[in-house]
Amino acid sequence: MEQKGKKLCLFLHHFIDEYLPLYVRYYLNELSHHFDEVRMVTTNEVVSSSRDILKSNIKIQIEENEGYDFGLFYKGFKAINPSEYSQIACINDSNILLGRLNFLFDWSRNLTVDFWGLVDSEERPWFSSHQGNYHVQSHFVVFNANAIPLLQAYLSKMDFEQLRRETDLKKLRQKIINDWEIGLTQFLLSNKLSCKTFINSRGYASKQGVSRPVNVMHKYYAELVKEGVPIIKKRVVMNRS
Repeated sequence: MEQKGKKLCLFLHHFIDEYLPLYVRYYLNELSHHFDEVRMVTTNEVVSSSRDILKSNIKIQIEENEGYDFGLFYKGFKAINPSEYSQIACINDSNILLGRLNFLFDWSRNLTVDFWGLVDSEERPWFSSHQGNYHVQSHFVVFNANAIPLLQAYLSKMDFEQLRRETDLKKLRQKIINDWEIGLTQFLLSNKLSCKTFINSRGYASKQGVSRPVNVMHKYYAELVKEGVPIIKKRVVMNRS
């Protein structure tokens, strides 16, 4: 269902080379058609020089690389007044967009849920502390009005300083997956919020004859593109090039 009020996308960007990749520029400019404001929270200071090739509603926020994507989202969220928005999205640069996003946002307009995303997951990492591990994958998740106050509450109880001090990158990654990606969805669901994803991973895997939880964006990327989902994980491209 279409919501009144400003819509914000926090776009999380990591890149070590001194330029803004074309696929990121395309993704950002496409997102700018669907949000009133796109705030790119990036670790790359050179991105500021790309201001003239981006749409006017795209802002740039430079931050240190602390806590992976969660750290960038945390800092981006802290820089805004969440009460000004009816929708806040968390989208990162781990996907390469091959076409338009109209298919996804047209679908979302008919939803009456509190948060939604591109794809979900029921995979349970061995280090999970959760009884339920269902979650909306954090590379593309959108929080509607009812979810924003709870999102703010959840962020306020996370110990960001502990994450910042963690020097073991493996432990840091595990903690972020457990506390942020899985933990946030489980927290929102435990507070009776509703969600839906464009790709239901269990249903999609079942159509392929697979009964166990799988990451469909990695395993079935070619099938998804053929079926009209013009999004592919950057890791897939890099690993298979």
